[in-house]
Amino acid sequence: MSVCLMWLLLFLSHQLFAEDILAPIEVKATKNVSAFSFSSSKKISLEEKKDATITTLLESVSGTMTVQDGGPGGRVSYFIRGTESRHVSFTLDGLKLNDPSNNDRQFDSSFFTSPFLAEIDVHKGPQAVLYGSDALGGQVEMKTRKGENAPDTRLEINGGSFGTIDSSLSSDWKNKNHHGTLTATRFHSDGLSRLNDKRFRARERDAADITQVTSSSAHHWNPKWSSELLASYLHGKNELDGGITENTKDHSVNDQYILQQKTNYELNEKSSFSLRNGLSRHQRAIRMLGQGLTQFEGDLYQHELLYQYDHSSDWHILSGLGNEREDLDLKTIKKESDLKSLFIQSFYKQEIIKYQLGLRSEQHSKYGRFDTSSAGIALYKNKSELGLQYSQGFKAPSLYQLYGPASFGFAVGNRDLVPEKNHGLELIGKTEYFEVSVFQNSLNDLIVYNVAQGFQNQGNFIVEGVELSSTIKGQDFQIAPSFTHQTFKDEETKILRRPQNSAQLQLIYFMTASFEISAKGKWMGSRLDLDPRVQDRFVKLSSYEILDLGCKYSFTKDEVGFQLLNVFDREYENSFGYSTTPLSLFAHYGHRF
Repeated sequence: MSVCLMWLLLFLSHQLFAEDILAPIEVKATKNVSAFSFSSSKKISLEEKKDATITTLLESVSGTMTVQDGGPGGRVSYFIRGTESRHVSFTLDGLKLNDPSNNDRQFDSSFFTSPFLAEIDVHKGPQAVLYGSDALGGQVEMKTRKGENAPDTRLEINGGSFGTIDSSLSSDWKNKNHHGTLTATRFHSDGLSRLNDKRFRARERDAADITQVTSSSAHHWNPKWSSELLASYLHGKNELDGGITENTKDHSVNDQYILQQKTNYELNEKSSFSLRNGLSRHQRAIRMLGQGLTQFEGDLYQHELLYQYDHSSDWHILSGLGNEREDLDLKTIKKESDLKSLFIQSFYKQEIIKYQLGLRSEQHSKYGRFDTSSAGIALYKNKSELGLQYSQGFKAPSLYQLYGPASFGFAVGNRDLVPEKNHGLELIGKTEYFEVSVFQNSLNDLIVYNVAQGFQNQGNFIVEGVELSSTIKGQDFQIAPSFTHQTFKDEETKILRRPQNSAQLQLIYFMTASFEISAKGKWMGSRLDLDPRVQDRFVKLSSYEILDLGCKYSFTKDEVGFQLLNVFDREYENSFGYSTTPLSLFAHYGHRF
């Protein structure tokens, strides 16, 4: 049924509407994190990016560490400012993508492609007031293309090492007051071994395949009323090394269905509404040697009504009502929960000072009520700004953490769990070319797993740090260095996979208006990880540095480029025992019709 509905939306979004409607308006009722919060954010424009998945795009953000379990198709985790990987909320045009079918409702971006995206905004620090549960450590907003370049059809082809070939075909269309983008992406890689040779002598390649079709469109029916439609289907499959010592043909399959309809209505020049209804469905299957086929299904139904009132150009209020229903369907468990929410967020600006205040109240069908807040003040003049931001975050226990059945004599679910919490504080200074952030995250009631007792609220720690970043543009060059330092205090459990220090440097030299060459270097400090072969044994992963080189030449309608990754062929680990990319070469070709 879901597939039928999806293809119906894809069909409708491409119909040519005959009626000539009045010029569209700009809808105001929207969650603009950058306006309602002074916390550090990074905007990534995808107009010039040629990455097949979003993984490599996000790893370039300072304060964000990306860890992938092996090559293409391996699980991807993001750590923002020392918080856990499950503490990042992902949205697509406002629709939350976090996966109810896995243990901790973490979104795995290993299969999620990028050609249909217009931009990605990474907001660091708690964002619970606007985005609720899951945005405890940060928020990643992905925004789709909606025919901005119509009429425009693009073909992108990439290929290179490990038998990798991916292609995408996208079409931006527009007809009077209706416009949108339809994109199809196909990716294949013979891959590299998921486990590495250093730890496990694993050398068998583990292949990965991705297919994703997406339609996103906007429709302006009259000067006050508009709507948006989003439909996407993703199918991903990858081979797995079974256990920790085997080279087998185990595999996992990930199907994701995304449907969303948004209606926007402007009451008058100062107030507007936005109603959003959406579904994100994950269906996963894993086949392991000796264990047969294990299937997981999780649905996240979302309904949200926003109201924005702009008293003046300097005073804005955004409020909202929401409901999320989470369904989990496993062979041994079938449960659901509801999370109702009410929030209000305000922003006020005077001559050289800005204020913001936000409150959110949640009512969970299992653990009850939970409240969060945020407050900030900033001084600004010309292109410089100094801000202080306080924000709270929380993450509701997943259905598996609450109700997971005992397995092989080990306890799992705990119905007495309460939300994980974070109190975030940030002092941020910005100029036209430079940004510095001093931050603290204080995490409490973290959910940890205990073999005898199952999931428990037993983890606490404080992470403090500083981020330095800069972007300097000249007539024929661009340089973007960044550095992150973070320390952990009062930790009750070991902090894994997160280094104290990391740095990046990107250089782009524009030899001509059509030809550019680039270099990107990354250094990661040492950190701890867990050795799964021995219970409670921790291993120190060595620091490493890698260098990537690239070049690109643009013609009128064509573009060619090359990337040489890990130039010095460094053997390194982001997580214990898993492979990382060795020296490799990739080529790109793009054409606009």
